[in-house]
Amino acid sequence: MKHLLLAGIAAIALQSAAAQAELLISVNDNKVVLDNGNARTVREPAPDTLTVIDLAASPPRVRAEITVPTSVVGPPLSVAITPDERLALVTANQKADPADAGKLVPGTT
Repeated sequence: MKHLLLAGIAAIALQSAAAQAELLISVNDNKVVLDNGNARTVREPAPDTLTVIDLAASPPRVRAEITVPTSVVGPPLSVAITPDERLALVTANQKADPADAGKLVPGTT
Protein backbone atom coordinates (compact mmCIF):
# COMPACT_ATOMS: atom_id res chain seq x y z
CA MET A 1 0.00 0.00 0.00
CA LYS A 2 2.84 2.38 0.88
CA HIS A 3 4.39 1.88 -2.55
CA LEU A 4 1.08 2.61 -4.28
CA LEU A 5 0.87 5.85 -2.32
CA LEU A 6 4.41 6.78 -3.36
CA ALA A 7 3.57 5.98 -6.98
CA GLY A 8 0.53 8.23 -6.70
CA ILE A 9 2.61 11.06 -5.31
CA ALA A 10 5.10 10.66 -8.16
CA ALA A 11 2.24 10.71 -10.68
CA ILE A 12 0.86 13.92 -9.17
CA ALA A 13 4.30 15.53 -9.28
CA LEU A 14 4.65 14.58 -12.93
CA GLN A 15 1.18 15.90 -13.78
CA SER A 16 2.02 19.25 -12.22
CA ALA A 17 4.75 19.74 -14.83
CA ALA A 18 3.73 21.65 -17.94
CA ALA A 19 2.48 19.56 -20.87
CA GLN A 20 5.39 20.74 -23.03
CA ALA A 21 7.97 20.02 -20.35
CA GLU A 22 10.96 17.90 -21.17
CA LEU A 23 11.42 15.90 -18.03
CA LEU A 24 14.43 14.09 -16.69
CA ILE A 25 13.78 11.57 -13.94
CA SER A 26 16.71 10.76 -11.69
CA VAL A 27 16.68 8.13 -8.96
CA ASN A 28 19.31 8.53 -6.31
CA ASP A 29 20.49 5.41 -4.48
CA ASN A 30 22.09 6.57 -1.25
CA LYS A 31 22.95 3.06 -0.01
CA VAL A 32 26.10 2.61 -2.10
CA VAL A 33 28.98 5.01 -2.80
CA LEU A 34 32.17 4.73 -4.81
CA ASP A 35 35.19 5.04 -2.54
CA ASN A 36 38.42 5.24 -4.60
CA GLY A 37 36.75 3.23 -7.35
CA ASN A 38 35.33 0.57 -5.01
CA ALA A 39 31.63 0.22 -4.25
CA ARG A 40 30.94 0.54 -0.53
CA THR A 41 27.66 0.11 1.34
CA VAL A 42 26.73 3.08 3.53
CA ARG A 43 25.77 2.01 7.07
CA GLU A 44 23.19 4.74 7.77
CA PRO A 45 22.29 6.20 4.38
CA ALA A 46 19.97 9.08 3.69
CA PRO A 47 16.68 7.94 2.13
CA ASP A 48 16.73 7.16 -1.60
CA THR A 49 14.99 9.76 -3.75
CA LEU A 50 13.39 10.36 -7.12
CA THR A 51 14.02 13.81 -8.61
CA VAL A 52 11.91 15.31 -11.41
CA ILE A 53 13.93 17.85 -13.41
CA ASP A 54 12.34 20.13 -16.02
CA LEU A 55 14.80 20.46 -18.90
CA ALA A 56 12.53 22.88 -20.79
CA ALA A 57 13.22 25.55 -18.17
CA SER A 58 16.32 27.68 -18.56
CA PRO A 59 18.24 26.90 -16.50
CA PRO A 60 16.78 23.44 -15.83
CA ARG A 61 14.98 23.26 -12.50
CA VAL A 62 13.92 20.63 -10.01
CA ARG A 63 10.14 20.19 -10.09
CA ALA A 64 9.92 17.65 -7.26
CA GLU A 65 11.99 15.39 -5.08
CA ILE A 66 10.25 12.40 -3.54
CA THR A 67 11.58 9.85 -1.08
CA VAL A 68 11.19 6.41 -2.69
CA PRO A 69 13.15 3.18 -2.39
CA THR A 70 15.38 2.61 -5.41
CA SER A 71 18.59 0.93 -6.49
CA VAL A 72 21.20 1.59 -9.15
CA VAL A 73 21.64 -2.16 -9.54
CA GLY A 74 19.97 -3.64 -12.60
CA PRO A 75 18.79 -4.74 -15.06
CA PRO A 76 16.08 -3.71 -15.37
CA LEU A 77 16.76 -0.01 -15.36
CA SER A 78 15.67 1.42 -12.05
CA VAL A 79 13.44 4.16 -13.51
CA ALA A 80 11.29 4.68 -16.58
CA ILE A 81 8.85 7.39 -17.60
CA THR A 82 5.85 7.08 -19.88
CA PRO A 83 5.96 9.02 -23.19
CA ASP A 84 3.22 11.38 -21.97
CA GLU A 85 5.36 12.13 -18.87
CA ARG A 86 2.47 11.37 -16.49
CA LEU A 87 3.89 8.31 -14.75
CA ALA A 88 7.32 7.19 -13.60
CA LEU A 89 8.02 3.60 -12.59
CA VAL A 90 10.79 3.00 -10.05
CA THR A 91 12.32 -0.30 -8.95
CA ALA A 92 14.47 -1.17 -5.97
CA ASN A 93 16.58 -4.25 -6.67
CA GLN A 94 18.47 -3.96 -3.36
CA LYS A 95 17.84 -2.62 0.12
CA ALA A 96 19.80 -2.40 3.34
CA ASP A 97 19.78 -5.64 5.33
CA PRO A 98 17.71 -5.01 8.50
CA ALA A 99 20.00 -7.40 10.39
CA ASP A 100 23.26 -5.78 9.19
CA ALA A 101 23.16 -2.24 7.84
CA GLY A 102 26.52 -2.78 6.14
CA LYS A 103 25.04 -5.38 3.77
CA LEU A 104 22.51 -5.26 0.95
CA VAL A 105 19.77 -7.81 0.32
CA PRO A 106 17.32 -8.23 -2.58
CA GLY A 107 14.68 -5.51 -2.68
CA THR A 108 10.95 -6.10 -2.75
CA THR A 109 9.79 -3.26 -5.01
